[in-house]
Amino acid sequence: MRDQAIAEYHHLLAGDESLTAELFARMRRGMNVTRLLYGGRELGISLRPHFLTRRQYERLRYGAEVLSGAFDKLAAAMVADPALMERIGISPRERQLALLSPGYALPAINTRLDAFVHGDEIKFVEYNAENPSSLTDQEGLNQILFDVRALQSLAERYRLRQFSPAAQLLDALLETYREWGGAGLPNIAILDWADLPTAHEFVLLRNYLVGRAVPTIICTPDELEFRHGRLWRGDFRIDLVYKRIIIHEFLARYDDNHPLIRAYAAGAVCLINPFRCKLLHKKAGFELLTDETASQWFSAQELEVIRQCIPWTRRVFPRQTTYAGRAIDLLDYVRRQRADFILKPNDDYGGHGIFFGNSLSESAWDAALQTALTGDYVVQERLSLHTETFPIFNETTWALQPMFVDTNPFLFRGKVEGAMVRLSDSPIVNVTSGGGETGFFVLEEQ
Repeated sequence: MRDQAIAEYHHLLAGDESLTAELFARMRRGMNVTRLLYGGRELGISLRPHFLTRRQYERLRYGAEVLSGAFDKLAAAMVADPALMERIGISPRERQLALLSPGYALPAINTRLDAFVHGDEIKFVEYNAENPSSLTDQEGLNQILFDVRALQSLAERYRLRQFSPAAQLLDALLETYREWGGAGLPNIAILDWADLPTAHEFVLLRNYLVGRAVPTIICTPDELEFRHGRLWRGDFRIDLVYKRIIIHEFLARYDDNHPLIRAYAAGAVCLINPFRCKLLHKKAGFELLTDETASQWFSAQELEVIRQCIPWTRRVFPRQTTYAGRAIDLLDYVRRQRADFILKPNDDYGGHGIFFGNSLSESAWDAALQTALTGDYVVQERLSLHTETFPIFNETTWALQPMFVDTNPFLFRGKVEGAMVRLSDSPIVNVTSGGGETGFFVLEEQ
């Protein structure tokens, strides 16, 4: 059904004389008006949304929810035995803050797993556990795409299911706030640095929350004060902080006297996600999933999903380990088999510092390994990625182009609602690295 629907869609596009520079300009204006932007760049680059069948989406949902539970078990194990934190590269200050109780049970409330879906195969490559971006993009891009006649026509012949991550986020925030001990509707502060390219998203989220009677502001860490036992921004009392700021960047600028840390340690503010989320966010967490000696933490169901969906991952340093059930010298093996692996920073984002062994010469890969050894990196088994044809448009025209596409489910208290979809002509599929996004629907039935 999916192949048929996409073929129909592209056939409709081919015969559509309304696909003109005027339409493309109108779509770009729509993205500007509705703040579907990364900095000054419009997010949408395709005339077609991404489609999954119900079966594919349910497999994606199931795998993500099972893995979310496995990561929660890892976080609990690390809190019970903090020495385990060393295995994933937690710094002393991150460890200190991770051991503070957030006042509720889960180590993270709003997360995103980055995944590649090909047929029935699903591979998860990263876990974004520090309040991931793009929650508001999906619904907005879907709306923009309904300007395209092909989508209007397809919606008459297929039942298209879409999602509301923002609504699910609000439910998760309120449920967590009540678990923390709050009553009524909280005053919320969306916290990040000023003048970021993602700032448009903060405005959309603030407007969504305020429109549902939840008092919400956007502020930076420098605007916070801790006085009279409460956290404030000016005369706005803050009950709940929706923390978009990255923890290691925050800790690089501030000591433990910062108002947010003082309020959190005093139990005076509900912080989402809490500092404990760093235990999930490090890419080296995938080592604990794929290390045969770590299996005692997981159920048979979790182990099966890990086996099927998680690529082998290890932190990079001189060591003996196992690969495919046999003992290896890590550096020697990865050096000799470079085409099978990629190198990633353990705690970074935006596609920065990633090396693909299959695209580098032997000497360039050796240099990349030296970079990894002097920093904090993981090596991960390289996936065989597949491109998919999308109708990509610019100011004046459009064309069918092969694109790499990832489908990244959002989780709220461990339950999936929708996904962020990114497109790129590079296997580093990331908006920060120059890629774009498109809408997302599940094809329920004809």
